[in-house]
Amino acid sequence: MVNIFEELLSELDGGNVLDVATGEGSYITILQRYLHNFQSITGVDLNRKVLRTAQDITHIPGIQFIQMNAELLGFNSGTFDMVNISASLHHLENVSRVLAEMVRVMKSGGKFILTEMHRDGTSEEQFNAIRIHHWAAAVDSSQGILHDRTFARQEILEFIRELNLVNLITRDITNTNTNPQDEKTIAAVLAYIDRYHQRLVGGSGSRALLEQEAELRASLEEKGFQQEPVLLVIAEKA
Repeated sequence: MVNIFEELLSELDGGNVLDVATGEGSYITILQRYLHNFQSITGVDLNRKVLRTAQDITHIPGIQFIQMNAELLGFNSGTFDMVNISASLHHLENVSRVLAEMVRVMKSGGKFILTEMHRDGTSEEQFNAIRIHHWAAAVDSSQGILHDRTFARQEILEFIRELNLVNLITRDITNTNTNPQDEKTIAAVLAYIDRYHQRLVGGSGSRALLEQEAELRASLEEKGFQQEPVLLVIAEKA
């Protein structure tokens, strides 16, 4: 995974970079590490709580965070040299509108970067990851939190096609070369399930979701876990 980022990002001059749906700023650390250089990185997210966490963990000159709705970005057209969105499409209410806004605020010739997991796994261990993610999305949705199932790979490419970008580069990060029984990974996944379990039983609860949780735990113990496949896209605005 790191090798792909180094291959594709290390020769890019970021200039002024926008990171949309930045969350806690984890992808900004990848950008600042692997981009050849950058002048500034602005992370935007609608969730004030995650932005506070991002501010706490990121102390790098030229990086700032702003609370903002990605469907209506408060920047002039052609403001940024590079725009990025990572692991966020399935958390958006209107994917096409957000992506169109990102392209609007890009300069002509600017770079568009998207990194997104998808549901087209190739191993039972990956299907465990996909099923667990979709279960968590169902728990969130039952509590009024916007969290959809992950898209298929082709659906993601269709969103990109609608943007009329040029010089498209795609890379698939398969994640199938990892140990599916790695103890630290399994422990982290179980902790993730536990957090959602507490929210589920602490709220209105759902017998179907609790039954699905039990099935997921059994499958995790039997088959293990590998991260979902990821699609990385780099393109340019004409």
